[in-house]
Amino acid sequence: MNRAVFTLAVRLRLPTALSAALGMTTVILMVGALFPSVGGTIGRLHVPEGVANLLGGADYGTLTGWMRSEIGAVYGPLVVAAMAISAAVASTAGEEEAGILALVLAHPVERGRLVLDTAAATAVVVVIVAAGTWLGLVLGVAAAGGGISVAHIAALVVHLTGFGLAIGAIALALAATTGQKVVAASAAAAFAILSFLLNGFAPLLSGFTWLKYFSLFFYYSGHDPLTEGIDLGDLAVLVLVACVATAIAVLGLRRRDLRA
Repeated sequence: MNRAVFTLAVRLRLPTALSAALGMTTVILMVGALFPSVGGTIGRLHVPEGVANLLGGADYGTLTGWMRSEIGAVYGPLVVAAMAISAAVASTAGEEEAGILALVLAHPVERGRLVLDTAAATAVVVVIVAAGTWLGLVLGVAAAGGGISVAHIAALVVHLTGFGLAIGAIALALAATTGQKVVAASAAAAFAILSFLLNGFAPLLSGFTWLKYFSLFFYYSGHDPLTEGIDLGDLAVLVLVACVATAIAVLGLRRRDLRA
């Protein structure tokens, strides 16, 4: 690892990552504090099955269902994905468009090493936001009167981290191979949204339920880590996706002519 490149990448993303982590902690704490007065009133929403799948079951009558629907299903992965995509794209395609990347590579920094350092910095961002999510869930559950074990909270956060690493690596691959910030960020965001919708609606399509296996959200939440704990198979898939996408990013940057 090139310590200077990695340190600079982390330093540039650290304020935003800490702000996002603090925001996650604060919002989740507020969500938890609202449950005693609101959760019992709402109960389970009677919505189409596909919509319920997108909302993590749409069961607002229990604390587990409340946190799963409010945080685990949408808000958590949304923030983590946004931070991962932003960090990965800004450190590659963003710096190339600004003319910085060519100057960095004029020094004795190998392209593949640069991509790996960027991937590591993106992982740090994801872990920081995930840590804020864990803290928020612990405090939010306590504010709601308890009901979810720390182990199950940790399981959700571990899966969320794997999801963030995978989507960040996909964004990195797109940025490294195209060199275009907007294209890479848009394509990665579109993939995340499509993955979200696919996980919700594929189980309803007769003969096409297998499509859910192409969704990162299935491996993030398909086996309900907030209730069932960590699923090593799902985590392995997310890590594999992250590794393959990072390898593609390395090859993409090595084989492409950079803009000055």
